[in-house]
Amino acid sequence: LFSLKSFAGAMLALYLACRAGLPRPFWAFMTAYIVAHPLAGQVRSKALHRFVGTVLGCAATVVLVPALSAAPELLTLALALWTGLCLYLSLLDRSARSYVFLLAGYSAALIGFPLVEAPAAMFDTAMARVQEIGLGILCASLVHGLVLPASLAPSLLALMDRALGDARRWMNDLLGDGHADGMRMAADRQRLALDITQLRLLSTHVPFDTGNLRWTAGAIRAMQDRLSALAPTLSAIEDRLEALRAAEGEVPEDIASALERHAGSMA
Repeated sequence: LFSLKSFAGAMLALYLACRAGLPRPFWAFMTAYIVAHPLAGQVRSKALHRFVGTVLGCAATVVLVPALSAAPELLTLALALWTGLCLYLSLLDRSARSYVFLLAGYSAALIGFPLVEAPAAMFDTAMARVQEIGLGILCASLVHGLVLPASLAPSLLALMDRALGDARRWMNDLLGDGHADGMRMAADRQRLALDITQLRLLSTHVPFDTGNLRWTAGAIRAMQDRLSALAPTLSAIEDRLEALRAAEGEVPEDIASALERHAGSMA
């Protein structure tokens, strides 16, 4: 079904681009496939970020090329610096928003570098790319959003359940008797860290979901913030318990009994 929807969106984009007489209809065709995803919310999210990044990249080209067209060396350097800056910003932002900076960088490079020696065609090329990218995005969003859209809800709720279960397991291992195996504790930390990372990445697409899940974006952010705050707290407790064992040979009896009472209250 996903393959058929992707094919339908791409062929619709190609047909409309050819009917409109756009110079590079394959841009619209490729874009419809690039933004395709089995989950409709991620299609909308990626489509928006791709369009914004394309507009920024084309705008940078329109500004740089006329200003530096008399000096091809400086123009090439300016385009390279813009591309490098956008790539740097995309690596700083580990969320879906990084796609905006990535597109802004390589759109400017894709349009600008071939036109260093022919700047007169720059504006038309930039406009054509924005139009064709926008057409491919529109077709893909319509097909994936209207034809049996798949919601983020099952994947996100399953991930939230797993994250809560991993957090509870780490707390039980840490506070249950104070003598949990070090390798098991390390595995607990790694699982929870992975869950938090995946939850943060997936939750960025929640506002674009086709179902009612998008109205819970605030609650989901609050829960992942609590989990993110819980991880260093548990790590600090683990470090203190290890320090006590190193100093006294074992966890003092009063602390061990307090841990046992806490474990009993969680059960």
